[in-house]
Amino acid sequence: MNISDFVRANAANGYLASNSTATTGQAAKASGQGLQKAEQRIQAMADTTSAQLSSFGKLKSAVSDAQTGARALVGFSTTTKPADVKTALTGFVNAFNAALTAAKTTTGVSGDAAASQSANRVNRDLQRSTSADTANLGTLKKIGVTAGADGKLAIDATKLGAALTANPTEVRDTLAKLGRQVEQAATKELATDGDVGKPLSALNQRSAVLKSQQATLASLSSQTAASTQPKPNSALFGYGVSAYQNGFV
Repeated sequence: MNISDFVRANAANGYLASNSTATTGQAAKASGQGLQKAEQRIQAMADTTSAQLSSFGKLKSAVSDAQTGARALVGFSTTTKPADVKTALTGFVNAFNAALTAAKTTTGVSGDAAASQSANRVNRDLQRSTSADTANLGTLKKIGVTAGADGKLAIDATKLGAALTANPTEVRDTLAKLGRQVEQAATKELATDGDVGKPLSALNQRSAVLKSQQATLASLSSQTAASTQPKPNSALFGYGVSAYQNGFV
């Protein structure tokens, strides 16, 4: 049962109205306790949703940074200086590794299981974008770029410098391929139906619903507390509070 539907169907004055068959003191006490428990449960849900939403917001920013860093690797030309290649690669590696960390952190945040699974897929898909089958990791090793067991990249400055001196074209081409693969993966995750975009939207919607429900319960609690002769309709109120307490919101 949806709390908003319940309130619309049984407005506050409906179950706070006079009921000559109910015992005033008992009904008021039950009303207050029921609403308090409902408020506590929805607050817990709101806190969990807020934590996941915050983590996904950070993940979105991290993946976006990795996307930007990847694009920089595609933009090299024959006139690009070795120092600029090193700077761009370092920036990309830092952003990529930060995105993996953010994805792992988000996966571990308690809350909606589907959202956690989406964060885990982000981590997996980003790692796949640098695998041997996609970005030619074997060639990356030749120019000093390696991936650890956790998927994070590292740069061997000595190997990279030697490769830039011996065959700068190969370095640029290899990094361009890496950049395209990671950019494609990041763009997919950030899309509206991606593993960052979709859960982020769903969590925002859930947060808005919970805030609306909290406002409704706060209003009902206020009306109950303000009533000097509260005589709620025990059947309707009991049904509503039971719905709130058992998760039908």
